Amino acid sequence: MSQLAQKTALVTGGSRGIGAAIVRRLGQAGAHVAINYAGSKDAADALVAEIEGAGGKAFAVRADVSTLAGIDALFAACDAAFGGTPNLDILINNAGVGRGGRDGSLKGADEALFDKLFAVNVKGPHFVTQAALPRLRDGGRIVNIGSMSGKVGQPFAASYAMTKRAVQSLTFSTALAVARRRITCSCIAPGAVATDFIAELRAKEGWDETTAKHTPMGRLGEPEDIAGAVMMLLGDDARWVTGQVIEASGGLAL
Repeated sequence: MSQLAQKTALVTGGSRGIGAAIVRRLGQAGAHVAINYAGSKDAADALVAEIEGAGGKAFAVRADVSTLAGIDALFAACDAAFGGTPNLDILINNAGVGRGGRDGSLKGADEALFDKLFAVNVKGPHFVTQAALPRLRDGGRIVNIGSMSGKVGQPFAASYAMTKRAVQSLTFSTALAVARRRITCSCIAPGAVATDFIAELRAKEGWDETTAKHTPMGRLGEPEDIAGAVMMLLGDDARWVTGQVIEASGGLAL
């Protein structure tokens, strides 16, 4: 538990799925982790207990990162736990929402779904990053969690795919904005990962098998696969890697 000893980290949407896997790896590496969540209090509390039970440090913060008031509350809690600014070493912009079973197609998506997707998936990481910048120590790390959806056309989920393309653009702009401070910013773009996030798709007969067949490595991803890719970017060996979109997809895009 020494790789990130004495480091602080904030993971938005950190209570479940990919976010929880990232939180676990950060805790195992010795970081003091703020676990942001919107509605999964029990999962967040259980994750805190798991990390503390293993000798790590973590705390949970309920905050809606699609609103500026929520972001203000999030960082007030982090400031109280981490101390005076600058106080943050690692920011993981992971919080995101999908269609939630609704029609998100180019033809059928309604305004309410479009606005929710952009509020959480784009407005959230933009203003979380903005608030984090004066709190980040020089030499820190920012990792945005995107999606392969940001690379390909998806008429069945056009608005969601748009948000993930926007996350890539945010990554490029952020990397340039913080480069002189030796802070890096890159984006991990997962392929199909076996989480509740894609439960609707996985419920379709044969979907898992078909997706695995079209993935060169022959399986769906696991949350730990994405967490491992994130961890690659956090050490000193990655200090010269910034502004990149790194696909963690088992070769799906090849």
